[in-house]
Amino acid sequence: MLAEQLEAQEILLDLTIAPFEPLTPGNGQNTSEKKEKLANAIKERLSKDDLERLRDQLAGRLVGITVVFLLWKGSPSITNTRPVKDLDNLLKIVFDVLRNHPQGLGIIEEDSYIGEVYATKQLVNREKDEG
Repeated sequence: MLAEQLEAQEILLDLTIAPFEPLTPGNGQNTSEKKEKLANAIKERLSKDDLERLRDQLAGRLVGITVVFLLWKGSPSITNTRPVKDLDNLLKIVFDVLRNHPQGLGIIEEDSYIGEVYATKQLVNREKDEG
């Protein structure tokens, strides 16, 4: 049944957030600040009407999510830990921002409404391509 529900869904949002350093809960800053930073980056790219439309369309529904993290691989002259970020930690911030809570956008009620996830991480040569 879950697969049938997910297959029947159309793409409701295709959003690129770059340049933006993908965040994880453990790189030094307060997690609330990291969630707020991602939420603000999304809000800068979505109108209030689009955000409301998503909330209405997804209310009470299971969702499938595809996320591609583009991590700057750095250069030999710069110490950079971005390429070694774990995929599961990258997803934690994204899931929390989608949820309905203080730093969240309320697009989904809880992350238990995420029924399918496809996530990849790719390395990019230029920092401005990171996102």
